[in-house]
Amino acid sequence: DKHTHTHTHKHNNQTNNNNNSNQRKTMNNINDWDNEYARLARVASQRRTGMLSTSTADAQALHHGLTRLQQSLETTAFAAQLPAPELARRRRLVQHLQSQLNVSPALQQQDEMIDELAVGVGRLKQQSQMIGEEAKLHLTLLGDMEDQADMAHAGLTQETQRADQIKERQSVFRLQMIIVGLSILLVILLLKGLS
Repeated sequence: DKHTHTHTHKHNNQTNNNNNSNQRKTMNNINDWDNEYARLARVASQRRTGMLSTSTADAQALHHGLTRLQQSLETTAFAAQLPAPELARRRRLVQHLQSQLNVSPALQQQDEMIDELAVGVGRLKQQSQMIGEEAKLHLTLLGDMEDQADMAHAGLTQETQRADQIKERQSVFRLQMIIVGLSILLVILLLKGLS
């Protein structure tokens, strides 16, 4: 009886050790999967934000890593270690990451277009500044022209007044000369009439 009890106890210990060993192996496999997924997600994020190069080799390495993750989920050994909802969640994670990588070229094209727009906006800003400076210069020139036109108008007014004064003087002088001439004629006629 002792022998049977000892044998049963040993058998139970071996079974527990095997289960512990299997659990550790399972934990390592799941941990390895989690670590690999986290690494690939980080690399994909860095590619999207432009912190990492977007070469074809990098893209292929990412797709290869995601394929490995997908294939490991399909193996019966790995699938047996996880409950069905957790397995489905991991599949969705991999599919989501794959869809992000497939959108990446479109986002990259969008980023390039935004960069081109930014360059265009920069050029427009420079041109508008130049136009603004030129407009200020034109306003200054127009102000100067207006001042010169005012000065010319004032000069013209003065010259007109002078001309009027000269004209008046000449008119008065003519009248004086006519009066003198008529007076002389009157005196001559009087002298003739008396003689």
